[in-house]
Amino acid sequence: MRPFKGLFPLATWLMRFSVVFFVLTRYWNTFVQFNFQSILFYVSAIFIVFTVLLFIGGFLHKSNLTVFSSFILILVTGYHAFLNLESRLDHNFAVFVVLGSIYVYFLTTGNKK
Repeated sequence: MRPFKGLFPLATWLMRFSVVFFVLTRYWNTFVQFNFQSILFYVSAIFIVFTVLLFIGGFLHKSNLTVFSSFILILVTGYHAFLNLESRLDHNFAVFVVLGSIYVYFLTTGNKK
């Protein structure tokens, strides 16, 4: 069976929407508390800002913004996954692995149409 290449643009936008949806539902409440003493506030702020930039990068002709945002998000996802590891592998760690995989995809493909 052949792949449906015509759905490639839809698939990339679905990944962008799903990443934005996940990050906003996961980190928005932490972000709006503005607890400058907490490292989780800064992690949340980085996730929100660079996820929005990743989304905006999809509208641009050049893929510089998408690639840069993906790179930063890979670093922050790895850091956050390491913090949540707590010496066991569970569904929270798996979520960060999937999220990191999506970011690696955008790092390697950019805004490929």
